[in-house]
Amino acid sequence: MDTGNEQMRKANNLQYKRFYRMVPLPSVAVLLLLFFVPLFFTLSSAFITEEGLTFLRVLEVFTDSYTVKIMLFTLWQATLSTLFSLLVALPGAYLIATYSFRGKRLILALSAIPFVIPSILVVLGFVIFFGNNGFLNRMLMSLFNLSEPPLKILYSFKAIILAHTFYNFPIIMSLVSSYWEHLDGNCESASQTLGANKVQTFLRVTLPRLLPAIISAASLVFLFCFNSFAIILVLGGGPQYTTMEVEIYRQARMLGNSGAAAALSLFSILTTTLLLLWYNASQRRLARSETYQNSKRLLEKRPATLSGKLLALFYTVSSFLFILGPIASVVIRSFMASSSRSATESFSLKWYRQLLSLERATGHMGSALGALTNSTLIALLVALCTVPVALSMCIAIRRREGKQSFLELLGMLPMTVSSVIIGLGYYLISARLRGGLALSYTLVVLAHLVIAIPFVLRTILPEYRKIPLSYMHSSLTLGAGPVKTFLLIELPLLKGAMFTGAIFAFALSMGEFNATLTLANSSITTLPIVMYRLIGSYNFQGACALGTILIGVCTIVFIVSEFAKGGSYGR
Repeated sequence: MDTGNEQMRKANNLQYKRFYRMVPLPSVAVLLLLFFVPLFFTLSSAFITEEGLTFLRVLEVFTDSYTVKIMLFTLWQATLSTLFSLLVALPGAYLIATYSFRGKRLILALSAIPFVIPSILVVLGFVIFFGNNGFLNRMLMSLFNLSEPPLKILYSFKAIILAHTFYNFPIIMSLVSSYWEHLDGNCESASQTLGANKVQTFLRVTLPRLLPAIISAASLVFLFCFNSFAIILVLGGGPQYTTMEVEIYRQARMLGNSGAAAALSLFSILTTTLLLLWYNASQRRLARSETYQNSKRLLEKRPATLSGKLLALFYTVSSFLFILGPIASVVIRSFMASSSRSATESFSLKWYRQLLSLERATGHMGSALGALTNSTLIALLVALCTVPVALSMCIAIRRREGKQSFLELLGMLPMTVSSVIIGLGYYLISARLRGGLALSYTLVVLAHLVIAIPFVLRTILPEYRKIPLSYMHSSLTLGAGPVKTFLLIELPLLKGAMFTGAIFAFALSMGEFNATLTLANSSITTLPIVMYRLIGSYNFQGACALGTILIGVCTIVFIVSEFAKGGSYGR
């Protein structure tokens, strides 16, 4: 009897191991095919010409004075954007970590909004809110009886830095405040007991202990600013503020020089890889720091003093205007129209009627309904395909807990390459295959799929890790096979995470602009592409109508993610 049970256990164990070895293989094959094949096309174009293998193209690009200037400017704007994001974020991190005050939850909620906003929507919001004829300038001109707009920042270096700060400061505020909350306050108390004032204590005691979190968050923001595309393309205002990503797009699509674009991609890939290695190293240092030794001890939050309350009020109101101002402006402007160029704008459903083809559309608005349909269908396909790929990889990663998982690194690899370069790879494939419109749309779906996989993986994997392995072991001990255990035990517990991942993939695809613009031809229209064309033709109200639809999608994602935080498994 014991021999029979032992044989059954061995058979189940063998099935268990075989199942978890086989499950990730299709996903790995898909990811390798969809990521490395386009990357190979891009890199090979940098070295292979009609004459054969050569390094001259790369040498010409990297020794050209104009290219060197672009490289230096890309690094410079990313550095300044990171510094300004730090300046805005650290006061908020201080308030959240150390004080208890009304409005704290509002700041935390608002800080999550830029995470789910597409870059083209950020661009549109800044044009509508900070433009010469924007809401902020109109308000200031009305308040102070001015004849000229006092803030002229669009299409300039200032606009780039401001937009990057808006887009990225919540990352630093969230990461640093979370770390700060877990710091042991005894060190600060001892410092003040020994005679140091609050400023001295912060500079000599608190700040050095916060540096691992600050460096880690700043590294991530620098990476995002380095790979920025839409913000630079529109708000930069011209070749004076061109970055590597914009130049890659310009060389490939405007000048038709895909070889030079591929050579430029080498610098972007190399820099991004180094930044990610640095970020991973900073994350490991962060994991070894005292925060994780005291993870169950939260810093005791004291009631805000009068000065603290004033600071909290100022920061809350400023954050509210800074974050919600551009977004609200897009929605409001979408319901405004004038009968003629000289007439005053008033409430109107004109742009929505044009969008839905209920009245004759003008300009690029004629393709808006088709773009909305295309974006929705593409996003649905991306969501349906991304979740199974990410889930199967999560299954294998979970079984190798405690080890450096190759699959986890593989799943995050698309983040080492900017979406512009991914789009360039698929553009080179489409040029080789010379297919029709169906092939072009298929490549757009595949490019979106590659971009979404790391984000969906990061959505599902933490929830998977919360499921105790004892659940699966008990099921296997009672005689259920690995497939039945997965379907009846694991899958039901992961439904919420899978739904959240699908929503995120849908939203990412709906708002994806960089790869689509680089890859797509003029006959392919998606919502962000038509918005970009409307902005270029100065039809801002029409662009706002499309932007409002994207805001609706982002709002759903925001609400779902907030509910997921409060009701996820294991909390």
